[in-house]
Amino acid sequence: MIIYGSVKAKAITYSTVLTSWGAIVICYVVAVSLGHVPAWLPMISDCAVKAPESYLFRLGIITGAIALFTNVIVVYYGFPKFSFSKAELVLGGVASFGLAIVGAVNEDENNTVHSAGAIVCFLGYDVYMILVAYNAPTDNRISTSSVIAKWIIAVIEILLFISGGLMMRLDFQKYHLYCAVSEWLSVLGIQLFNLTFVHDFKDMKLLEVMPDGVLDVSNIKLGPKAKAT
Repeated sequence: MIIYGSVKAKAITYSTVLTSWGAIVICYVVAVSLGHVPAWLPMISDCAVKAPESYLFRLGIITGAIALFTNVIVVYYGFPKFSFSKAELVLGGVASFGLAIVGAVNEDENNTVHSAGAIVCFLGYDVYMILVAYNAPTDNRISTSSVIAKWIIAVIEILLFISGGLMMRLDFQKYHLYCAVSEWLSVLGIQLFNLTFVHDFKDMKLLEVMPDGVLDVSNIKLGPKAKAT
């Protein structure tokens, strides 16, 4: 019998943070060390234009997008009491798709597509965070401190998105540093929001979270022996 559900739910959250944030930090270090971007402070996307960091960014961010949506699914099934509708699931999926676009198409290849992916990712996940923070108190397994942390991060994220967008529209060159700081803080905020689920999941396992039978592949037989059934 092979049951992937023995994996703890919070392992998915950790993988989400490690893949996406890890890829960004590694690409920043590589880009700075090779003189491709200034140390203080480039836009994150600037760290994904030239090789070899562009390869690492594409691989890490697309993997992170998959992990992010997986985490959204685990949260959706793990706390059904506050998932009154599929809005959170849809928004999380849309935001993850936007993140995948950011990783797949860099700003030098097609800035319009890249920017659209970034907007979809940030806006979609910001609204997702607000909905989760609003509905979280309906599940008594989520502590008050976790709810408060979610609200604080979600509100800050919305403010950063609005202010950063306005500065970018007004004069990107003039307010470049503010836009860059806002972007870095926004990405960090998303990681911190996801980490609040580690506290919520506690020792919950995937087998306890996902619908019955989804993670049980014990009945799947491969090769010639499958014909014997």
